[in-house]
Amino acid sequence: MRTLGAVVAICAALIAGGCGSSGSTARSTPGAPAAPARTATAASACVSTGRGSTSKVPGAPLDTILRVPAAARAKPAPLVLALHFGSGTGAQMEQVTRLTPQARRSGFVVAYPSSTSPGLWAGAEEIPAVMRTLSAIERVACIDARRVYLTGISNGGGMAKVLACRLADRFAGVVLFAPAISGIGDCKPSRAISMLEIHGSADPLVPYAAIPGVVAAWARLDGCSPAPRSASLGSVVTRQRWHGCRGGAAVEHLRLAGGKHIELLPELRAAGVDPARTAWRFLAPHRLPA
Repeated sequence: MRTLGAVVAICAALIAGGCGSSGSTARSTPGAPAAPARTATAASACVSTGRGSTSKVPGAPLDTILRVPAAARAKPAPLVLALHFGSGTGAQMEQVTRLTPQARRSGFVVAYPSSTSPGLWAGAEEIPAVMRTLSAIERVACIDARRVYLTGISNGGGMAKVLACRLADRFAGVVLFAPAISGIGDCKPSRAISMLEIHGSADPLVPYAAIPGVVAAWARLDGCSPAPRSASLGSVVTRQRWHGCRGGAAVEHLRLAGGKHIELLPELRAAGVDPARTAWRFLAPHRLPA
């Protein structure tokens, strides 16, 4: 585990302004020719059953761990694209989120790409590589194109927010864990897109003070009611939900009292909130418009 001082130093260098748990640099990312974009208006055809796992998706510019549970190989299945924290890799994202066991239980595909820059998602300039990787995944696995979701931690959360803001017609929802919030630019999604943001109140790297405004701004973009409803989920977790959002979208925020940055996921588990299960429960109902 890196010391906090080392992590802060890494965070200062991140273009998207975020950081995450410790880890080694990302694996090499060979280039690949551009892949044709898929439409998001219908579920994909099952041209392949996919393999249980692979770390090299053919034609993908990003080195990607792809997990295809047995239940997701016979019919179009949802896909969760999980973007790692700063200084991390897709392999480390799989370990810290525990999304793979949740995928087996719930029957969705999960992909863990590693960024082109070592350990760092570079914001808008990374979008083409991510989207070409998504197209490559859709060619080798049986993906329901109306149910492609994003999640990310810290720097990866900032990247997920960029993708959701700019490509709302490709993603049905997004879950952000302590996301980077600087360097994002204007967020003008083409449609209302569901978002869950989860943050610790004592986060020293992405301070909590700015987060309520970030989530409220997203709720306004989605046309939700101005005031959220609050509920306690145990002694240290508070949930806010905005209602009346356009197109059936949902906006939620979970606040972990005393929660930090690097430690956020284990702290959530200690508080009785399973990050993977919580993320999937939020994402699962949402689909792109037909």
